[in-house]
Amino acid sequence: MSRQVLLAAVAVTLGAALLTSCTGKKPTNGTAVPVPTNTAALPNSGAPKVDNPLPAAALAGSPCDSALTAEQLMGYLGPTTTPKASDTELGPTCDWASASGTAAGILVGYDTKTGQGLSLTYKNEKPKAKRWVDTLEPIQGYPAVGYVDTGTTDNRTCVIVVGVSDELAYSVSLSIGDSAVQAGKDACQLGRGVADTVMTNLKARA
Repeated sequence: MSRQVLLAAVAVTLGAALLTSCTGKKPTNGTAVPVPTNTAALPNSGAPKVDNPLPAAALAGSPCDSALTAEQLMGYLGPTTTPKASDTELGPTCDWASASGTAAGILVGYDTKTGQGLSLTYKNEKPKAKRWVDTLEPIQGYPAVGYVDTGTTDNRTCVIVVGVSDELAYSVSLSIGDSAVQAGKDACQLGRGVADTVMTNLKARA
């Protein structure tokens, strides 16, 4: 999957998340604001419970500043282009692309706005995913799932979502390079490794 297609897929996911979390509006001081309609107890939709939640401070700020170090990125991608930070309906994201032209890249997002954690992924992505991987080993004790988006033509890109509490999660979208694809590497298993590194960095902030 190209970086453009990956970002488009993320945009679709963000739009779906917004629709499922806010469908009604009411005026406040003359301004229409979203009214959350998801009142189901967490976790739901089949998502596992997070037994030892991290504090919200672990996901504060931009992933560009806290998810991965320059040394770690060099190990995963080699030299990278300038990271691209975004603020989305779910929370902040950071996109790193390999400068080698191999289509490899990492997109990390912090889901800090929906208040639904891993349950949102089970609700929105499981029914339509091309590939759904709920057999991943927990990441340092925290539940994780992986999925390949239905719009992909290969298994180059896998999204790993990790619940750090019942209300909060982070995601790692890994696009593997051409040589890894040719070697039959599994983007979901490799993505889990990247997500594990991110978890180590987040725990250091907690």
